[in-house]
Amino acid sequence: MQIDKLYKFYKNKKILIIGHTGFKGSWLSISLKMMGAKIYGISLDVPTKISHFKLLKLNKLVKDYRLDIRDQKKLKDKIIKIKLDIIFHLAAQSLVKKSFLDPFETWTTNFSGSLNLFEILKNIQIKKRMGVVVITSDKCYKNLNQYKKYSETDLLGDSEPYGASKAAVEIAFRSYFLSFFKYKNNLRIATARA
Repeated sequence: MQIDKLYKFYKNKKILIIGHTGFKGSWLSISLKMMGAKIYGISLDVPTKISHFKLLKLNKLVKDYRLDIRDQKKLKDKIIKIKLDIIFHLAAQSLVKKSFLDPFETWTTNFSGSLNLFEILKNIQIKKRMGVVVITSDKCYKNLNQYKKYSETDLLGDSEPYGASKAAVEIAFRSYFLSFFKYKNNLRIATARA
């Protein structure tokens, strides 16, 4: 897409970035803000002491909401209130080492948080076209200890908690897409394995 078309597409769009305080979420926030989008962010907190979110002073550039995506009611209330054009879902407990130290937090944040979003999208009335991109991870693929690039047809399901939780999100997404989302005329939704 040409850069002027990209700017035109995002200009004045209401975009929710779930996980906007993380490294990728903060870059996405500033990039879309520079294209003229109206950015809303949902995160539990700023994940690191030295933070790209803080360095860019994004709290002054985006509407910054702090809530836990495991709280379906609060997440639903924000999504309904904002009347969004696009949602980017990047929120996760994304550290593999931490997933071994606290697998419950990893599973509930990554899987239950995503499942909450899927349930909300399944149940709310979407009156105007809405796009949703759910970001998972290349760690969702089963690690066969082969030195090759992954393909979307590769097996899902690594054994460590982070990768397994991301594979579970992909499986849940496919189930929701085939069972519910493909029948919602105004919903355009996909996953991306970053």
